[in-house]
Formats: sequence, C-alpha cells, structure tokens
Amino acid sequence: MESKKNRIPKLPVYSCLFITLVTVLYEALLHLWVANTLVPGRFVAVLAFAGGFGGILGFLVSLITNKKAQKWVTFALTLILAVLYLMEYFIEDAYQTYMTLNTVIGGAGGVATGFLDVVVNLLGRNLWRIGLFLLPPAAYLLLADPRIISWKRRGVLAGAVAVCYLLGFFVVHQFTVDAARFTTAYSFDSAVRSLGLNMALGLETVRGSGSVQEEPGFVIETIPTEPTQQTEPDVSDPTAPTEIVYADNVMDIDFAALAETTRDYSQKAIHSYVASVKPTKQNAYTGIFEGKNLIFITAEAFTAEVIDPELTPTLYRLANEGIKFTDYYQPAWGASTTSGEFSNLVGLVPANGGGCMFEPVQQDMFLLIGKQLQKLGYSSAAYHNNDYTFYERQSTHIHLGYDKYIGYGNGMEEGVTGVWPQSDLEMVDFTLPQHLGEQPFSLYYMSVSGHSVYAVNQNAMSAKNYDKVKDLPYSEAVKCYLACNLELEYALESMVRQLEEAGIADDTVIVIAPDHYPYGLEKSSTWGNNLDCLSELYGVKCDNRYVREHSALIIWSGSIEDMDLQVDTPVYSLDILPTISNLFGVEYDSRLLIGRDVFSDAEPLVLWPDHSWKTEKGTFDTDTGVFTPAEGVEVSESYIQRIKTLVANKITYSQSVQYYDYFHFLKKAITQE
Repeated sequence: MESKKNRIPKLPVYSCLFITLVTVLYEALLHLWVANTLVPGRFVAVLAFAGGFGGILGFLVSLITNKKAQKWVTFALTLILAVLYLMEYFIEDAYQTYMTLNTVIGGAGGVATGFLDVVVNLLGRNLWRIGLFLLPPAAYLLLADPRIISWKRRGVLAGAVAVCYLLGFFVVHQFTVDAARFTTAYSFDSAVRSLGLNMALGLETVRGSGSVQEEPGFVIETIPTEPTQQTEPDVSDPTAPTEIVYADNVMDIDFAALAETTRDYSQKAIHSYVASVKPTKQNAYTGIFEGKNLIFITAEAFTAEVIDPELTPTLYRLANEGIKFTDYYQPAWGASTTSGEFSNLVGLVPANGGGCMFEPVQQDMFLLIGKQLQKLGYSSAAYHNNDYTFYERQSTHIHLGYDKYIGYGNGMEEGVTGVWPQSDLEMVDFTLPQHLGEQPFSLYYMSVSGHSVYAVNQNAMSAKNYDKVKDLPYSEAVKCYLACNLELEYALESMVRQLEEAGIADDTVIVIAPDHYPYGLEKSSTWGNNLDCLSELYGVKCDNRYVREHSALIIWSGSIEDMDLQVDTPVYSLDILPTISNLFGVEYDSRLLIGRDVFSDAEPLVLWPDHSWKTEKGTFDTDTGVFTPAEGVEVSESYIQRIKTLVANKITYSQSVQYYDYFHFLKKAITQE
C-alpha cells in the first residue's frame, strides 16, 4: 500500500475558475502568436470574450457536485480546448487563414494521408507550444483537489460572465473597427482575429444553424451605380455610322414577378435583390469564342511571378499573346484549394468553407460554364492528378458539367507516376490525346505539381526540375517553388504543341487561374521557412492582401494572338465565369453572378470575404477601417459607403444562394412557368 509520504500533494482548486483562466490564456497565446500588430482595444475584447466563454464552461462544470466527476470533466474540457486552439494555430501557420471546423473535418482525411510527413515535422518543430498548451490540463489532473462552490458563488460567476461579455461588446463598438464582424462583415477568419476563436466558433454555429439567416439583409435602394458615358449618334448626318445597340446579358426570367408570387420569404428577398441588379450588356467581344473547345485549368499555388520569357516561355506566350490582365487578384477565400476552385468555376463567394463545392451537388448551378457547354453537346471531362477523393472531388466534380471525373486512384494512375506531387505534364499527355478527335470538347484540370512543401527532398517536381533553377539568385525554397511550377510550364508546352499539331489551336481556348497565392512560401514552421520567401519571390514586402494576392489570369486562343487585348482594371476570380460566358456567347443572366464580364460596361470591383475591396479609385481594408485612394484620385464619403453596401449585398447574395438552395428553387420556378 502506497504511503502518504509518497503521494503528490493536492492543491484546492475551484474548477470553474481554473477553466475560465485557461480559456483566457489559450486565447491570449493564439492572438499574440498570430497577430502581426497588437491592437490594444482588439486584444482587450478578445480577452473579455474569452473570459465570458470560459466562465460559461466554468459555470456548467460547477453544477457537477461529485468531485471526481467534476475533475475528469474539467480535465477533458481543458484538453479539448488545448487541441482546438493548437489546431487553429497550426492551420493559420500553414494556410495564413483560420478555418471553420466543417472545413477542417472535411479535409482532415486527405491531410492525414497526403501530408503526414508535413504534420510530423510541424509537431516536432512546435513541441514547446504543444507542451505549453498541454501543461494546464496535465497539472490540473495531477495536482488539483476540486472544491464545490455554493449557489451564491455561482451567481457571482454568472454575473462575471455577463460583465465580460458587456465589456467585450463595449470595447468592440467604442474602441475598434470590428463591430460589423458580428453581422454584415462577418467571416470566420476575420472574426477569430478580431473577436477571438471562442466568439468566432459561436457566430459560425449560429449562422450555420440558419437562425440569423431568416431574413436576407439586402440594401437595394441606396446603391445607384456610377453613370456610364453614352455616345449619342449624330442624327443630323445621314452618313454617320449607326451606333450598335447591345442587348443585356439576361435570361428570360422575371425576378420581380417571382418575388410577387413566392410565399417563401427568403426566396422573395433574393428574387427582389436580383431584380434590382443592373445587368451587363453584350459587347464587341460577345461570342468571339463561340463553338470553340475550352480547357480550363485551376493551377495549384500559381502566381504571376512564375511567368518569365526565358524560364517559362509557353506561359509567357499565353499570358502576353492572349488577353492580358495587368491587375488580377485571387483572394484567399478561407478554405485553400477547394474555395479557390469554387470561386473560379461557380462565380460566387464561398460561404460554407470547405463544403462550398457541394453546392453544385445540392442544387443545379446551371450557369457553370461546364454545364453551359455540356448542354450544347460538348464532350467533357474533369481531371486531377492527385488523390481523386481529396476534398470529396469524386462526389462534387461530376456535377460541375463534366461527363466524367478522373483522378489518381480511379484511372489517372495508369498514366501518372505515384510520386508527391504528381506531374502535370504526365496528366496532360495521358488525357488530352483522348479528346483531340472529339470536338468540341470542354476539359477541366486541377493541377497539383506546384504544391508545397518547396524542398528537393519533399517535392518530386522540385527535385525533377531543380537543375533548371539552381543558379537563380533566390533562396532554396523559392528555387524549389519555381522548379515545381516548371512542370506546369512543360504541361502547357505539350498541350499547345498537341493542339497545333492537330490543327485546332485556333479553335481552342485555354483559361488558367490560380486556386490561391503560394502560401507555402510564407514564413512558417509548417513549411519549414525561416524567412519570408514570398516577399523574396515578389520582390516587394507582402504585408497586405493587395500585394500578397495579386496574381495572374490567362485567357488564350490561337485565334486572338494577333489581337491586342489588354484589361487594366481590377479583375478577380469571380469575374472569370461571366467573362468567358460572354466570350463563348452562351445564354446567361449576369444578374445572378457576383463578378462582371470584364469587357462590359460594369463598374470594376474586387471584394474579399471580410468585406475589404478594391476599385479603380482605391482600396478599403476592413481590418483598419481605412480607405486608401488611388494616386491622384479623390472620392466622397458617399462613394465609399455605396461600395461598402454593394459589397455587403454581393456577399449576402452569395451566402443566400448557398444557404437557401436558391438555384434549386429558381430552376423549379422557371420550369413551372
């Protein structure tokens, strides 16, 4: 029998107070480790909300009057909190954004199997952080002697919880620019940064339940668009050329009438909003790609800095002899690759984290370019050279408008070597010849060769192409990034050559857009970067979204190489679908898409999920609440408020489409007419 002398002494502990303090500690550490700049008001609010949340957990624990049961429940809760906060820290370190639990759970299987070595290395480099977070629950389990509190003290605890939340809300509204994070400017990532993880999880839970989505909050009477200059024909001169009157890009849908007849309030609100949107017009470029083949590529971690006349001559040719975009952005939508794919293909702001790609499964997104061309009789296929089940693509991609989906594991392994990451060149050479004789065709490729980690010993494509970049004046990580992107260059070189040899280069359109910026080059323990390699690649400090997420869009066809087509206005991924829909001359309704056809008369606008934005006149950052005008430009406060409202409406519409299966109801309404 163990003697009393050998027992570890137990300390009297109020479990409710312990779990409250631990919650505040975890929230403080997460905020301090991640925040680039410590904003005092924001930090106070984060701690206050953490105190409130911890107090709620503590109150619930205090209701357990069995000391042994209370001890184990308290230990379990603090351990769960430790794992949760560590997980979000590691996610932010890797992807530079916080992710919802749905997104994490949805991608967990792929991460565990495809990136096990990265995970192991990450944990090894952060043992001290892990130990710091696990110390409180371990110490509590070994040393604590729980004390049961009275109802009087429970009442004091409940009052303290109320004070914490009141303080948090007061500080947010009076001393920060974050009040809109609760409502109109909510995004999970921005909520974690400005309100704390505990508050963000609560908001996400409430929003996910639909309880705050009963009445979509559109503001439609105060957002007139900028007047456009109209050229009046000279009717006094009979020889003057007749002005071309272009039709609107709309479908035969009376949204006002639908709003009048529907009984569903949410659908009525969306119908009314869409009816208020000014459609874009067709233009001189409408239908210039009509009947042509389409090859759409979402390029893994691609960015404009890869394009070089000597290192990547095919990419350079496609970017400079197609439609040139000088101010293109791929915002970080919050779920890495899958939300980037969604924005490129669906043309809406992703509203459901990693689950956004299931929208085409749940409702007929009939405006997708794949579906539009499929209806016209195009043969079609979607391809991916990594695990075919990653992000559940085996369930989602067949619904994007493609007759089949092939990835590694359900057919791609017959032509692609099983290394990490797999070769884009091998994927193109294996799949493209199958379609050259069955025009018109519509193909979609999700590439993988450009994926991090950017190191010779962890990236097969970096190792394969390293000799081509070894003498470049960059750090090892940047060299390896450029080396693995050479595989995309070689894939495109082969693709263009095959198209030209088949005599169909002029009859084929290639669209290339990134899924996200190369976050694997950020200073990060996940990717093993001790330096800010992203800034090194860009040649400028990547300290804001407007630099970091500036990228490249390529739209090329052999038929336009002799045309001088350049777009200098701000463009982003949500503009891709309306632009190529117009260029292919398919019937679509511009009011149902967030972006614009870049050749239309629509006002240029790029928005981010946290309601930041950019126009030709300047940028607005919700993190600081500051509008920065473009050089030599002056704008009124009414202009800023108008764009804020426009952005809020577009994001609300995107969310409403996904929360309420709007296209499902719309398709039914159209069919019943």
